[in-house]
Amino acid sequence: MNIQLYLGSYTEDGSGQGPGVQRVSVDPVAGELTVHATSAGVRNPSFLHRSFLRRSFLNGGSSLDGGSEGRLFAVEELDAGQVVELDPDTLAVMARVSSGGSFPCHLGAVGGLLLVSNYGSGTVSGLPLDRPWGAEPLWTVGQEGNGPVTDRQEGPHAHSTLALGEDRFVVADLGRDRVDEYLLGEDDGVPDLVGGLDLPPGTGPRHLLLEPQGEDGTVDLWIVGELDAALHRARRTPDGSWALIGSPVALAPGQEAAFPSEITAHPGSGERALVVGVRGSDTLAVVGRGDGEERLLRTIPCGGSWPRHLAWATDDDGAPRLCVAAERGHRLSVFVPGPDGIPVAQASLETLSPTMVLPVG
Repeated sequence: MNIQLYLGSYTEDGSGQGPGVQRVSVDPVAGELTVHATSAGVRNPSFLHRSFLRRSFLNGGSSLDGGSEGRLFAVEELDAGQVVELDPDTLAVMARVSSGGSFPCHLGAVGGLLLVSNYGSGTVSGLPLDRPWGAEPLWTVGQEGNGPVTDRQEGPHAHSTLALGEDRFVVADLGRDRVDEYLLGEDDGVPDLVGGLDLPPGTGPRHLLLEPQGEDGTVDLWIVGELDAALHRARRTPDGSWALIGSPVALAPGQEAAFPSEITAHPGSGERALVVGVRGSDTLAVVGRGDGEERLLRTIPCGGSWPRHLAWATDDDGAPRLCVAAERGHRLSVFVPGPDGIPVAQASLETLSPTMVLPVG
């Protein structure tokens, strides 16, 4: 029983002690983590992304239709931010370009573009997926503003993006308590800000999860509040209007210091539970979702300290496993889904300063 994963980690003094990007296999029954490849010279790769859209024109080669191996990208979360493309097998660096801002922390994709969220500068940049990268991104967008948490919201902090169809995307701006909606420009032009949603002051939106609601184009968006330690639900109707629905769900009741990170949904079609990693309390918050009646089902120990990221993967028998990167505890924890939707701990394995879990397949 093995799970094939890519792991990102902090590498720089003051950030972490990790090796960069690794391709590993994990046997949670035997409690073994085997490293198959490690990147060289990649600094603070705190977020990874796979794209199966197209191969690149790298090193003078020609463009090809995307194969099953896909492409692998990583941010370098530094003041002078970078994005690198890595060989998915050997993890050799194939290309590197400016992220268009400082301290990039997230990668997404929409309409043939790789989207880079720059936390430090509060901007989002677009890179092409169908041709070689230039010296700079195609465009960079951002908005001005701040929030009431003075030590975290002194200015905009773009923390993540999420595609809304093929021609638009949303940005979670932790510094402005705002989700912004952009429409892609024509011919790789700068996207237009076309709408979005204001969140309660001090929310600090970090990561997002989309849930389609019907054939009419209505969608629900789950928003992780890093600063208020709550999960919010918003709805976008076909006319483009946004509204919060229901009440926020507290993810760490009674905890004075709790900073939620990543959110994921169980891959099973019949499972309604959401799981959110919560740093500080070092727990997984399991939320039952309904039509405006969300509630915290349970919090469970995450198997390490500071769960920065989590993702569902499958082992080589096709069984789902929840993998959690506990950054400061230097652990990768593996959970199996319980009969009631609550993850059950299976293994906790040592790995230095993990920041990101990405299934290979």
